[in-house]
Amino acid sequence: MSFPVKLFTIESNLIFMKNLYHKVAVASVCTALGFVLGANEEVKAATFTLTPTIQFGATASMYQMGVYEDVRLIPGDEYVSYGPGSITTRLAEFNISNFFLAPNTIIRSAIFQDKISSFQGGRPGTLGIFGYLGNGTAEASDLLGDEVLLTSIDISSSSPGDTLSFDVTPFVNQRVSNGDTFAGFAISLLNVGGVALGGTDALGRSSLVIETVDAAEPVPEPTAIFGSALALGLGGWLKRKKSNQQHKTTPMRLIYGLTRV
Repeated sequence: MSFPVKLFTIESNLIFMKNLYHKVAVASVCTALGFVLGANEEVKAATFTLTPTIQFGATASMYQMGVYEDVRLIPGDEYVSYGPGSITTRLAEFNISNFFLAPNTIIRSAIFQDKISSFQGGRPGTLGIFGYLGNGTAEASDLLGDEVLLTSIDISSSSPGDTLSFDVTPFVNQRVSNGDTFAGFAISLLNVGGVALGGTDALGRSSLVIETVDAAEPVPEPTAIFGSALALGLGGWLKRKKSNQQHKTTPMRLIYGLTRV
């Protein structure tokens, strides 16, 4: 009386195992597809160092309530000073027309660099950089035009030979977005003192270091490809396992002549 019950239990277990193999195989294939479809994007970066199209100096006299007038261009552009009656500023304009970029390319960083040569007339505390819309020509209006303070650096503990780096990324991105050909920069002291700047190249010029990022088409990573192959291989093994189990259970039914009731 117990023989049919035992065989029925064996058959139930085989059916359960067959369903389990099927579910695991489907899950493995889905996992493989997830690895492939979720592949990261390959990111390409490039760095460009620009030198100024034009670099010059300008000085202005100060009169009532800090308002400046009588702006004059000066031959030397290396000296920056702030005094009771005048200011002297170092200006540089860079051609950025090559960075009118494709939609999938962005400027990740733009760093204006210069170098301290010496301190003169007292050690100053803060050096600021202003941005303005240039045109590739030295003009007095560049000093007292529409320039805006972008950022500043405390140089009170700096030494001759130190490189100064100003992050001007938002300003450069705005100029590129507007389609402006030139980005202009003016370095000025924000308190009393004087400093001579020597630039970052052999000619004593400032530089603008721009890093771009190109987000290319998505490509599978090696780990994703390996994971996909492993999951698909496991799915195939389970399928063969299920087929073998089916071949093994069929003779058992024939031998015992039993059916499920």
